Amino acid sequence: MKSALTFTQVEPFAVADLKKNLSPVLIGPAGIGKSSLTEGLERTFKTKVFTLPVNQLADRSDLTGVRATQSENGAWRQIAFPHSTIMDAIEYATDHPDEHPILFLDEFNRAAAEITSSILSFTTLRRIGTMDFPENLRFMFAGNDKGNVTSLDDATISRFSVYRVRPDLDTFLSIQTLNPFVTDVLTKHPEDLMATEVVENYKNVEDDDADEDDNNESEEYAFSQFEFLSDDTFSQVTRPRTITAVSKWLDGMGIDKSGSDEEREVLGKLFTDITETDDSSTLFTGIEAHVGNTTFAHHLLDEINTHFNAMLSSTHVSNQPILNDMRPEQDIINTLSRAGSEQDVEQLIDTMSEKDRLNTLVWLTETTSTKEVNNNKAVTTFMSNAPHHISQFDNKAVQNLMRVLPNSAKVADSAVKALLSSTAPVMNQWKSVIQSVIEQD
Repeated sequence: MKSALTFTQVEPFAVADLKKNLSPVLIGPAGIGKSSLTEGLERTFKTKVFTLPVNQLADRSDLTGVRATQSENGAWRQIAFPHSTIMDAIEYATDHPDEHPILFLDEFNRAAAEITSSILSFTTLRRIGTMDFPENLRFMFAGNDKGNVTSLDDATISRFSVYRVRPDLDTFLSIQTLNPFVTDVLTKHPEDLMATEVVENYKNVEDDDADEDDNNESEEYAFSQFEFLSDDTFSQVTRPRTITAVSKWLDGMGIDKSGSDEEREVLGKLFTDITETDDSSTLFTGIEAHVGNTTFAHHLLDEINTHFNAMLSSTHVSNQPILNDMRPEQDIINTLSRAGSEQDVEQLIDTMSEKDRLNTLVWLTETTSTKEVNNNKAVTTFMSNAPHHISQFDNKAVQNLMRVLPNSAKVADSAVKALLSSTAPVMNQWKSVIQSVIEQD
């Protein structure tokens, strides 16, 4: 493998090239921040950098359009009109002869071969179509070393200074303000700046006669999650560009490590809202949409989860009931209080609407509620039987459960145990969630 430089290391080399009218080429994976280097060059040269994404050009005519014009004597000739970005660079260089503006041609080898060939001829011909490039205009290129790229011959490459580059964590962190969770992950796991995808289906040991050494090797394989998957052609990746994106997304969601009530409410919903396909939280699905199923994504989820658990454990214990807004009608409470048998409770459940059943069930998870009913047998009977008459836990019910369950001082233990003992189908999805929240406390 050829050596690769960080952006901090390569910048002075590129500056020296540009001062001597040489053309540096930065080669590296997509999305690692090659184009961000040009911001520093603007400050160094005290000039403008004009960036043209070459991969967005469809054919050579996008570089320069040719139009026939007629002179005063009636003669016709063809004149080339360069791409607007190139034209802007030419005009600026012409108007500022004491500067060395830079035309930065990004993704130059991820375009059609004829476009790449034309782009690379800029430095030798110093001309595009019928127009000459000003002598003070400098050229810089960036390209990819993998994927659908145009190969170059030795004669062409020899005209440039080719630098292989890799992400530079210090530079990446210094040029922007990232979400605190993202900063924490990168500080603890700098290798995650270019995180690899996580294998979800680990290799199982199928040979029952395998010796102990073989078992140990298999176990090491099973816990080595950092293998790259290649069967999904449309999976997101973790690169500096996508890390910046997930940072902005977390800020937009209000997940900012502030410890505010708003952040707690958002996280409570995202951690308990489970996807149907793989039982992962919707929070992880949102993270994955930005950076893929990578080690960075899992480390980021762990950081946020640790913060959320700390918020829950530091909740101030108050004598005031939490679930007043879930309080059922007084006649329901009175009927529970007077119930003398399981049949009385079943009869009450039958007469209630599903919404009332769900609200009452959630309300009874708090100690102050069971104390008000003051009929432990009726409460536990309700908690184990009512779920059979409830089709689903809606978001409001889950959010209110999350307000009580993490706080052991508020939880009505016997009521929650009765709920967990219920064999109702609706409990299949939520039993493990409820248990995990209680165990975390």
